[in-house]
Amino acid sequence: MLPVRPLLMAGCAVVLLGLCGVAGASATNSPEQHDRVLYSSRELVLDHGRLRAEPLGTNLGAHAAADSPTPPTSPAAPASGAADSRGLSFVGALAQLAQRGEIPAASAAGYRSAWTGAQASERRLSGTRHAELGDVLATLRAIAHAGALTPGRLPALMLTLERNRQWWTGAPVVAADQRVGFPGSSLVWEFYPGQGLEIQWLGTFGAADGFYDDHESADLAELINEALSLAVTRAGGLAWEYDFSFDGGSPPWVSAITEGTAVEALTGAATMLHDNVYLADAHDALGIFETKPPLGVQSPTSAGAWYLIYSFAPHERVINAFIQSLVGLFDLAYQGDTLAQQLFTRGNDEARLALPAYNTGYWSLYDQYGESSLSYHELLAGFLQTLCSQTRETTPQALWVLGSPATPTPNSGASGTGGTPAGGSSGGATGTSGATGTSGATGTSGATGTSGATGTSGATGTSGSTGTSGATGSTGASTNPNEIYCATAAAFKADLKQPPQIVMRPVLGARAHRVSDIRFTLSKISDVRLSATYGGKTSSYGTLALAHGTHTFTWRPSQPGAWTLSLTAVDLAGNRSMQSEDVSVAAAAQHAKLSASAS
Repeated sequence: MLPVRPLLMAGCAVVLLGLCGVAGASATNSPEQHDRVLYSSRELVLDHGRLRAEPLGTNLGAHAAADSPTPPTSPAAPASGAADSRGLSFVGALAQLAQRGEIPAASAAGYRSAWTGAQASERRLSGTRHAELGDVLATLRAIAHAGALTPGRLPALMLTLERNRQWWTGAPVVAADQRVGFPGSSLVWEFYPGQGLEIQWLGTFGAADGFYDDHESADLAELINEALSLAVTRAGGLAWEYDFSFDGGSPPWVSAITEGTAVEALTGAATMLHDNVYLADAHDALGIFETKPPLGVQSPTSAGAWYLIYSFAPHERVINAFIQSLVGLFDLAYQGDTLAQQLFTRGNDEARLALPAYNTGYWSLYDQYGESSLSYHELLAGFLQTLCSQTRETTPQALWVLGSPATPTPNSGASGTGGTPAGGSSGGATGTSGATGTSGATGTSGATGTSGATGTSGATGTSGSTGTSGATGSTGASTNPNEIYCATAAAFKADLKQPPQIVMRPVLGARAHRVSDIRFTLSKISDVRLSATYGGKTSSYGTLALAHGTHTFTWRPSQPGAWTLSLTAVDLAGNRSMQSEDVSVAAAAQHAKLSASAS
């Protein structure tokens, strides 16, 4: 099976501040002046037809504009009801839902009006704007045609349609992966070319995390109230779905890293806002962790369970997403939620066994297919450090979560197999049904880029690494099996300062004008350049981005004599190393010369 490409993550959490750049291009001109704007690491906010650049996590609700839909002041439970029949048009599906009493007639009329308005706008647009708004319309048509249009999905789908209509009729064309926002709402949106603007739920919960870390409780509650109003009922609980196609996955789909961050966010809100109703919301979000794909994200293993980054890719094992989901489950379990504790235990048992395979000894793997980019390597190290801190705790609550014998169930938070909140709320939600209360949230998610930076600076040397076994090897005399998280986090942080290792094999039998193979092993993903020096003059043969492992360059020396070949490697963190090899090149074979003269 081919690897699934990573989904770019938007938003910033404090643990991920290193992944979020300083302001890039700030766009303040109207679309009539400049039709396109460059990518900005900040969030571009459309306000009365003009763009402004805001730091990620800014409370945009404080800058509400008259042309922006008003976000809800309190969350509403996802609408219940069956999906439409297969094969219907979007308008036909709306009509069927209204006829069956699944949605009010007035709501159906409002949705239909928004749909026809977006179609009219699409016809008036051209180029990229026409195509992107058309793509969003096509997605809604496809969901309806597949029989997947439910009452609970309509709020997020129609908000997505309205935001795209608003953007593409009044804002410049932005770069791929650009994060954007709208006054009156702190939801994070991202531009996916060919898909339009889509809600970036991981980025949204990352923004909530920033509010939590800054103790901005009102902003936190406002954002999570809006997020809860757009949640759907899936796998018997709450979920935040991605409504766009991605690498073979059709919408709507869900992600363990997003759901785990949402669980963590809601649990944090319960602490900050002193309201256990948020714990009920977090408990209700556990449904997809109990359910196998494609509805959920649990992939059972012989040791326990792996929680998947994409519900449509059951064989894709992305380690950073798995670890972050455990962070969220631990936080809720710490409050006494028995189901969260059970799900954490199953995932923790699997993660401790699987993690060593993701440590090459010099760098981390992103999935079972290849190495992490710089940003994902740093992200994983941060997630592991958080899990390290959690599993090192010795409070009664933590020991209970970790399954320590003779540790009673904590009295605080949610208890019992149904996860009913206790201590501060007499009517918390039981089981995995529905959303409850007026919850707010915090999260840990943040933005990641598509790749790590490479450069030419850094210490020069011929060797250096984090060791052949890395930090995920034997942990010595430690009796805590969870210490593997701490050791691996430390190893991955050390990798950021260690230059790559290159081992070049001797080049034997080289002759002038004939191709010779330059074989070498590389310890970690790097940019590698081959150069050859003869008579004091050096020639470079270009640079290739290579993964760790064994590689071969080909080289054709122009004349016999003493040559020096050099391989220079620069890893994703900018660390540099070089190895050189003296090569004796013989003259071309005599029979080759005779043949050449005869011709």
